[in-house]
Amino acid sequence: MKRMKFACKILFFALLVSCGTDPVELPRGAYEEGVLVINEGAFGANDGEIFHFDEDSGELEENIFEKANGRPFAGLIQNMRVFDEYSYLVANTGKVEIVRSSDFMSVGAVEGELLNSRSLVATDGKLFISDWGAYDDSWNNPDSFIAVVDGLEGGSITNKIAISSRPEGMALLGNRILVACQQEQLVSVLNPENESVEKTVSVSGTPFYFFDYANQSYLYANDAENVYVHRLDPVSFEAEETHTFGVANSIYNGNFALTDSGELFVISNQAEEDVVVKLSLSTGTVSEERFYSGNNFYGLGYDEATQTLFIGEHAGWQGNGSVLRVNSAGELIDQMPAGRGPSGFYFP
Repeated sequence: MKRMKFACKILFFALLVSCGTDPVELPRGAYEEGVLVINEGAFGANDGEIFHFDEDSGELEENIFEKANGRPFAGLIQNMRVFDEYSYLVANTGKVEIVRSSDFMSVGAVEGELLNSRSLVATDGKLFISDWGAYDDSWNNPDSFIAVVDGLEGGSITNKIAISSRPEGMALLGNRILVACQQEQLVSVLNPENESVEKTVSVSGTPFYFFDYANQSYLYANDAENVYVHRLDPVSFEAEETHTFGVANSIYNGNFALTDSGELFVISNQAEEDVVVKLSLSTGTVSEERFYSGNNFYGLGYDEATQTLFIGEHAGWQGNGSVLRVNSAGELIDQMPAGRGPSGFYFP
């Protein structure tokens, strides 16, 4: 009997040790699963918002920021960036709000003179925000900058780094921050430690957005006739390889769609309709010139789990838009309501 009690104590102790050392998987928040739909909002109305779509139940929840915080977002959402447990809503109306990704409760905002904020990177306990700056009399932006905030939950702007005109997308590559600067068609390389521009790299096309694929960093750019995808050297930050795709009148707005197999979906505004074109990074060719067509296409996203393409449709800015879901064969699955100008999608 004593041996049995002793064995039970050892087993109980072993279970305690196991429970104390094994990782505990906490339940995910309501908005850390499913699909987040980024609705930019209409100019003047400043009614940008985030919707949540549960693919399992088919339920669409509208205005999750307003529901969580008891007030509208009140801005035009240019971008949403997620770093660790926080999501950063960047508005081109000079506003950045920080929310918990799990429940979208606001934890802070950026205070200071943001004018036309575009994107954001969080690193080393600081926020770096690209901003076009004010327009001059010729509608140029000669005083663009990167705003710096000490603190991942927002606060006051502590520095403004002068940068090439119209900084757009931002990314971390190693211990440097890359900024896609549209006006002069170049990439600016920032040192986040001393908050300075170390170098610039010229690229073909107007640069917009950085993305990762197969452990490599890429830059998406375009002009009136082509889409350019530059693979970047991680040390020199130069374009070590460029794929040029003959896609005319391509647009970049929000998140374009990238698959795990290296296919890119982009929108081409053509004379009679809008066309989703499929590109292949592995072959450097246009794999499908007309994957799907329609009107008023504004944003794209791809759900790898279901191999479903999401297309944001702005309805000619005559009220709310909608979201089309298209399967891998280019066939429409369904269409659901969205807010004003659905421009991008996030898949937690």
